[in-house]
Amino acid sequence: MIVSALVLLLLAAAAPMADRPLRRIVADPVLPVAVLAAALLAAAAALAAAADDVSGWQRAVAAVLGVLVAVTAGSHVVRAVFRLTRREVRPGRPGAVPAAAAPPGATAPTGELPLDLESPVSVLRGGAWIGYLERGAVAATLLASFPEGLALVLAVKGVGRYPELRDAGSGGRAGADAPEEFIIGTLASLLWAAAAAGTAALLR
Repeated sequence: MIVSALVLLLLAAAAPMADRPLRRIVADPVLPVAVLAAALLAAAAALAAAADDVSGWQRAVAAVLGVLVAVTAGSHVVRAVFRLTRREVRPGRPGAVPAAAAPPGATAPTGELPLDLESPVSVLRGGAWIGYLERGAVAATLLASFPEGLALVLAVKGVGRYPELRDAGSGGRAGADAPEEFIIGTLASLLWAAAAAGTAALLR
């Protein structure tokens, strides 16, 4: 049971690798990957909660995998939350021309276009990499039994983002949405990192 929980944690951390294969089926695989990662993490948590004796190496592996799940799969989870808040459950492929709006004789693009980690209209640049570091730090501090580290992580992020958020009002529509994006992204990132760390902590 313990090994199965560890395997599920590993699969949850590797869930983003399903992004490219899923592009052949759906235009934007962010939501399916996020659901897959969440399901794997939930299954790992269920097995971990029922596990009994855990050896030292299993605790160490669980801690490492917990941080990996928080960092890797968290990006898709946060992006999925943004999709839901923007009501983009089934967005079209970037650059594609809707069939109704396409001129006669026009053909739809057939190449696979990359799905950016950040919105091109967002004024909060570097959000993807900041998210990786934020989730890794949150998971590490929780697993190290240092919850006060959460306040430190949030303080560093808030201070670093303050100038951009302060000036966001003059940035048009994208700028007006920046504070909302900051709050939604931060909370989604923190909740996912806490869930990953909590699952790993069940095996400690």
